[in-house]
Amino acid sequence: MELYQEDIISALKKLGKKVLNFAEINGILFTHEREWRLPKTTTPKEFIFFLVVKKRILKEIEIAETTRYIFRNQKVSPTELALSLYPRVYLSHYSAVYFHDLTNENLKSIYINKEQSQKRYTSNTPSGDLAQKDIDAAFSKPMRKTNNFFEYEGQRIYLINGRNTNNLGVKTINEITVTDLERTLIDIAVRPDYCGGVYEVLSVYERAKSKISANKMRMYLKNLDYTYPYHQTIGFYMECAGFSDTALKIMSSFPMKNDFYLTYNVFELEYSERWRLYYPKNFTNLKNL
Repeated sequence: MELYQEDIISALKKLGKKVLNFAEINGILFTHEREWRLPKTTTPKEFIFFLVVKKRILKEIEIAETTRYIFRNQKVSPTELALSLYPRVYLSHYSAVYFHDLTNENLKSIYINKEQSQKRYTSNTPSGDLAQKDIDAAFSKPMRKTNNFFEYEGQRIYLINGRNTNNLGVKTINEITVTDLERTLIDIAVRPDYCGGVYEVLSVYERAKSKISANKMRMYLKNLDYTYPYHQTIGFYMECAGFSDTALKIMSSFPMKNDFYLTYNVFELEYSERWRLYYPKNFTNLKNL
């Protein structure tokens, strides 16, 4: 193997990835073993030992009950490593907010979304036919959060197993897979605790108001087809953030059949007549909401 060391390095780099997995390295071995005149008995384990231990070409990283490999002379960020852990995974929530430069906070956590497999969603409570008592009960409790997280270089990587959306609104920008602005604003309104809470969500909406398409948000919401009326939450954030009347009319075009809540587990509440929405007391000083 030493004779073909430079060829091996070149083949690894041609994969075009900063983070490699076992299958990719094994594929290199399988493809080139004859060309490099390696013994037929050469195993993937021996090949990796040569790369990691003997020649120190690659560095081995144990994370999320799996192993990844990076070039020792190449810097890999925690975000890049996080996105290598699963296929079709993408940055979401606060990490997407940070990527789109919509916060001044220095984040110590990374949020990645790995969508569940496609399945038939069945419900005894069809969208639009919610019982008010069920909404009240659900939002009187703390928001459910993922317990699935990993540590890497002082940062915590949270894995969110989101519902299947066929990666709606997910883009690849500068080799980073991330939700676009409109999908990000929807996600953080639905799960505000994954974005530092409702006050930070409002701050994000204020920063984003001149950058997003309300029509695209409306289209995304129709495709997402939430059981809960999150359009009321989003419309409220938009009004508080100073969005245009046109944008507010687009969001208010959805039916409003129930009272809803800005967030979970809040006991001192005020009420917006326009959006049929309960929100934390003193959340905003705007009048006539």
